[in-house]
Amino acid sequence: MRDLRNEVEEALGALVGLPLWGADRESNMLALYFGERRSSPTRADPAREVGGFTLRVFCAWRLARGGAILAGSGDLFTPADPDEDLETFDYDAPGATWWDVRVAAYLGAAAGNGTPAPAVTGVSGDPLGGARLTLGDGAALEIFPNSAPADRFETEFWRLVQPGSTEPEVVVGTFGVEQQHG
Repeated sequence: MRDLRNEVEEALGALVGLPLWGADRESNMLALYFGERRSSPTRADPAREVGGFTLRVFCAWRLARGGAILAGSGDLFTPADPDEDLETFDYDAPGATWWDVRVAAYLGAAAGNGTPAPAVTGVSGDPLGGARLTLGDGAALEIFPNSAPADRFETEFWRLVQPGSTEPEVVVGTFGVEQQHG
């Protein structure tokens, strides 16, 4: 596979200066919202908003500051309720996981103390399609591709989308970096 560093940095460079103000998840996919808020109602959530940019992460990730992990993809399989049975809890239920609690706590911290949402201050890519987004509050989102290419299957690591735009989506996976029209 070719070195993907420059393509990753070029794609995610569009996020520099934009605030990270929201997050959502669908099963094990993390969706992060950057920039302006846009209405995107669904039947289940008529008040739903997304960002001018949405970063959808399907591979391993962590949000860290200093020597602490604030939230990570591995938190998906830890129940938010300490009394919940680890073997039988429904991780797909909204708010059911430690992931949900930790991401909400991080995003709510700025809102709770009246400070603006942290903006992306820098982006660096790695040769395998991974990335590090540095945030203005000292935190960083690190994305770790964690699948080897297979002969018959392709794995998507992450995708950058501009909801409501005709711009192509940037998709990174075992196949490299592609631009796709949604």
